[in-house]
Amino acid sequence: MEQSRYSIRIAPHLCAGCYRCVRACPTGAITIREHRASIAQEECTRCGSCLKACPHGMISVRDDVEAVRDLLKGEGEVFVSLDPMWAGEFAGIAPQRLIEALTLLGFCGVGETLLGQTAYEAATAEQLQRRPRLAISTECPVVVRLIRHHYPELTERLLPVAHPAVLHARMIRRWRGQGTKVVYIAPCVAAKSNPDEISELDVVITFDELRRWMREEGIEFDLIPGNAGYRFEPGEAKNDTRQTGDIPRIVCSGMAAVRELLEQQRETDPRKEEREAVLLELFGCTGGCAGAQVQHNTAGAADGGSTIVRRLAFERFYRERRVENPVFKLPFIATVAAYPAEPAERFQVAASEIEAALASIGKFTERDMHNCNGCGYETCREFARALCIGRAEPDMCLSYTRTVAQKKFSALLERIAAGVLLVDAELKIVEANRNAAQLLGAQAEQLFDTRRGLGGVELERVAPFGESVRQALEAGEAGGTVEQEVRMKGRLLQVSVFGIEAHRLAGVMIGSLQLSGGLSDEMIRRTRQAMRENLATVQQIACLLGENASRTEAVLNAIVTAAEDDAREG
Repeated sequence: MEQSRYSIRIAPHLCAGCYRCVRACPTGAITIREHRASIAQEECTRCGSCLKACPHGMISVRDDVEAVRDLLKGEGEVFVSLDPMWAGEFAGIAPQRLIEALTLLGFCGVGETLLGQTAYEAATAEQLQRRPRLAISTECPVVVRLIRHHYPELTERLLPVAHPAVLHARMIRRWRGQGTKVVYIAPCVAAKSNPDEISELDVVITFDELRRWMREEGIEFDLIPGNAGYRFEPGEAKNDTRQTGDIPRIVCSGMAAVRELLEQQRETDPRKEEREAVLLELFGCTGGCAGAQVQHNTAGAADGGSTIVRRLAFERFYRERRVENPVFKLPFIATVAAYPAEPAERFQVAASEIEAALASIGKFTERDMHNCNGCGYETCREFARALCIGRAEPDMCLSYTRTVAQKKFSALLERIAAGVLLVDAELKIVEANRNAAQLLGAQAEQLFDTRRGLGGVELERVAPFGESVRQALEAGEAGGTVEQEVRMKGRLLQVSVFGIEAHRLAGVMIGSLQLSGGLSDEMIRRTRQAMRENLATVQQIACLLGENASRTEAVLNAIVTAAEDDAREG
């Protein structure tokens, strides 16, 4: 099935390869191939964490407004089931105005999903009274998918009660006929179904989509009179939806907290539990439905405001609401729903394969296991497992990529005919190639053999151009190149010193005037560029490292070519 048909999708060709979605996904449903992300839809809970995490806006939610428009163009009535969070999303807007706006869009009527919530609460109370137990609410689609796919052994704890919006849809069809189409307007993207899922809701759109649609149609609340004639049909829902009496409720929101609680339940033997009715109300979004992930996360807060603002507006409306036209009698409907376990495929990986994968990224002992979470996985072993099943790529490991980039830089330095030094703010050598050690004399050569790359050696211990390096450090990249001739051990050397980063790093190129005729401007320019690229690779290791490393390699190879040309011309 095409990625574009799913409710949440990534545009692989636009993915920047920053791996933030991997780190954000609580179920490991993101696959990385060739530095591009995609979603393993069978493991996705549609929690929206990746939406919030992506800084580039490359993850999007399927826009279903056009599907609603198609329904409205067809035969039969199209009715709205309006989630109660509308009061938080459209704070200060009278319900009459919102109903009139929806009528202007073409809907035949608007009903409150809260009526379905009333039926849901009644069914929950009945379930727990008939069979007291610890049960998990099925109001949050994210939690339901999480349990079905990732905690299948806990599916028996899910209440066999349909979602409030589904119950409301059943009511609507009892009132208006079975052919009535129902559009659910929801706060969260998780309510949207994928093409392979059967839903009693014809289409689900979010409040974000509704706002966009209204803007496209030029519908503004300020221009709507909000006549009293526009009412919820067949009437208003009462505020007191909870009917579970004294049954204890434990509320938990946010994927991290929910998963921690489910892990505890996984380890609990249900036979040892007290036969007492307890309802776990679990929500994937922090703050419940008021904290639902919005589609346009990169643009700042949603039009409906922050989680707290939306929640307060919702609470205030239903606390202060005076029900003038209540629905006294709800139709009899079936409330039952089945939530069978559908465990996500867990690929079996042998311990030897994991060890081999760890070795491939330079992790041989426990000391090598940084478990930094930079790759998006909680542990290095989890990352290695992902490598084995094709979910991840080696250069997602930041420490490994940094090591590879450094080794590559060092190896290529050795190919340059000239001597090259990197010097830090303390005038200590960061790295040097062997040619530099040979040109600086016997002492530097001896130190090079004992301290590879002369790392940590004080520059002034082996070279007389410390003052020029100080000047380059002060000036930084904008300071140009300082040229000087230095005589060492009977050898006349051309020394080119340049700043790479002010007060932090300088570069030095050394050539023998007697042997090669000195350094070409092109060699110096390219070497300076290469050092700058290498510094960027180290500094930006968490973003596009593979690309930066390859650019550095290309620049260094160009330097080698220039050096070889110089040698031939000399």
